[in-house]
Amino acid sequence: MAVALMMMAAIVSFLGYWAYKYYGSSLPELPDHGYYESLEHRSEAALKVIKRHNLNEDYCLFIDYSIPSGTPRLFVWSFKENRVISSTYVMHGPGMGSTAEKPVFSNRPCSNCSSLGRFIVTKHRGTRLKRSFRLSGLDIDNRTAYARGLLIHSSKWVDAYCWKDYIPLHEKSCKGCVTVSTRGLDYLENLINSQQKRLLLWSFCSETDK
Repeated sequence: MAVALMMMAAIVSFLGYWAYKYYGSSLPELPDHGYYESLEHRSEAALKVIKRHNLNEDYCLFIDYSIPSGTPRLFVWSFKENRVISSTYVMHGPGMGSTAEKPVFSNRPCSNCSSLGRFIVTKHRGTRLKRSFRLSGLDIDNRTAYARGLLIHSSKWVDAYCWKDYIPLHEKSCKGCVTVSTRGLDYLENLINSQQKRLLLWSFCSETDK
């Protein structure tokens, strides 16, 4: 009886922690002061890219891959409010020796790696995922993104493991795409589809200033 009660208490404790992380601490979760300064500074450069390519001047998306994947690290930036208005979890691709703690980035087709740089979020879907948005790279480091079929899409794997400090890698869920939580895609889908102009997404590592 005592063992059963202990097991039940452990399960309830785990479910409570998962629910807090998934429902309580994200959408939005603001980055800490250091990360926020990085985003605020980068938003000025992002706006120049946005104007050059005639993109949406109200919102853009930032991903800081130096933040552990068990913490929301995709941020929706509002230029009108000059702040983060929402965030969600993002896992990274497992290719070329990536670990859950340290991603390896590549532009190479079939590498299963995430890519850094500036992307246009198109309204083109993936071939198999109806709820997805295809990415078009603007930089040398990500110019094969569209041909690789890199998408913004969700995965229940992210939902299930966001309670960890680092979401375990899972090739079936992420081959280098921007793979977010289900709740995160709900928010992003509404935002992207409500805008006439396409959004800019900028992924980087603040630790290495890429």
